[in-house]
Amino acid sequence: MTSGIEQQSDRLGEELLRVQLEIQERELEMISAEIFDNVGQVLSLAKLQLSSHAPLEKDNLYKSIASSRKLVGKAIQDLRQVARPVTITEIRDKGLLFALAHEMETLGRIYNRKIEFTVNEKIDRFDQASELIAFRLLQELLAIFVEVSGKRPILASAELRESDVRFLVSNNPLLHTVKPGIAQEVLPDDARQMQIRAELINANLQISGSADGELAIFLTLPLTH
Repeated sequence: MTSGIEQQSDRLGEELLRVQLEIQERELEMISAEIFDNVGQVLSLAKLQLSSHAPLEKDNLYKSIASSRKLVGKAIQDLRQVARPVTITEIRDKGLLFALAHEMETLGRIYNRKIEFTVNEKIDRFDQASELIAFRLLQELLAIFVEVSGKRPILASAELRESDVRFLVSNNPLLHTVKPGIAQEVLPDDARQMQIRAELINANLQISGSADGELAIFLTLPLTH
């Protein structure tokens, strides 16, 4: 007969497999989004300039070609950046904090958003399962911010406390506590699944929001010893 501990271990193993697949899918989505939104626009502008070369005078033609070359060079540089979204290997090798900072930098670049991430002091690594699941939770929640927050800055922090680390993601710099009540429309469809994942790593997940787009998310992850 399978014990409760064995069942918990099996559930964690199954969830880890799903999380890793989802992180890989998100990696491809972000590559596609950046190619379409950033690289595609730059190349379209370069194509437009190149197509208008014929009627130009010689001096203007040289300027137009130089400008087009600059745009193509920027597109190539952007493509090199695109090739470096967060990967599972990066989370395993460099940890949750490093991967989270990388994720936010990528989101800021793709969506032209101000995204800040601060850490109050050095935080040691968590166990691998906790880091992978916590990263996926925060990755999903950051995607919600991008959708519902308009152009508000996204502010994130990791605060080392006595027995845990509290991650806060908010679009209101004055919001540091969970407000009572929450507008249901800001909750993701799979909010219950997020709670289940948080429970698997003994974390506490709280989401606070309102219909006008104000949103705050707290993920408290216990320290491992």
